[in-house]
Formats: sequence, C-alpha cells, structure tokens
Amino acid sequence: MRVVGCIALIVTIGSLPALADQDPGYLPGPWHFKAVSCVDTTVLSVTARLGAEGQTTFTAADFKQSGVAVTFATQLGVVPLFTKGNAAVVHYQDTAGNDIMAAEHRGDRVQVCFLGGPAPTTYCNPDKDDRGRNYRVYDYKQRRQYWGMNEEHDCGGA
Repeated sequence: MRVVGCIALIVTIGSLPALADQDPGYLPGPWHFKAVSCVDTTVLSVTARLGAEGQTTFTAADFKQSGVAVTFATQLGVVPLFTKGNAAVVHYQDTAGNDIMAAEHRGDRVQVCFLGGPAPTTYCNPDKDDRGRNYRVYDYKQRRQYWGMNEEHDCGGA
C-alpha cells in the first residue's frame, strides 16, 4: 500500500510543470465583475522575452525561442510605490497563450484584469519588488484570452 502511495506521489510531482500550462478554467470573453479590477486598454508593445537592446522587429522564431512579453497602456495593479511601469504579461517559450500574445500589435484593444499580487514572505517584499503581479488579458480582435505574471520571475525570485 505504501509503495502505491509513493508511486502516485512521484507521478504527481513529475507532472507539476505541465500544470502551469493548463487552462485554469477562466470564463471566456470580457469580464464585468465587481470583485475583479478590469480595464479596457490597448497594447503598448509586443516583444520577444529575450530581445536585443534596441530591437524593434521580431520573428516567429524569436517568440518561439525565448517567449513573449506584452505591455499594456495601463498601470492597473501597479503599486503606487513604483512610479514607473505598466501592466504586462511575460511568458517563457512554449507557454500556453504565446500564440495569442505574439499575434497582438501596438494599439490592439484588450481588456486587462488584475488578479492579484504577491504576498509578503521572507523572500518577497512587495513594497520593494514589483514582480509577481498576475493578469488575465482578453484580446477583443482575436476573441481569445491569456494570463500570466508581469515578469519572468515572481517577487523575490532570481
């Protein structure tokens, strides 16, 4: 009996990275909830996660190899302590939703919803580290959604 439990645990732990790419079951379409802060805004930029400084054009291979970063014309979810910065979603390569993100263009109309920020821990001081803010984005033109954090790493991460 114990062996079976250990095997199940190993299978569960081994499958954890795949869980990050699964659909969390968010409702599709624009959201109009009072309990979730959402704004209609536009895309400011779409870049490869690891683009070169000054690079302004990106190929499908750039997005596939390094991931995608999309910045929006809103400061929704940005803590007032941070005077710079806009809402953004950054994905590593092969993350679910990259195809939607890579297809966006500056000026595209989107709805950005702030899902929450990091809690204070021994590794994370959200007053000093603005990473780890989570967003859900609905693209009106594509009629599709994606979600993720505003940086590659969570608050207090690498």
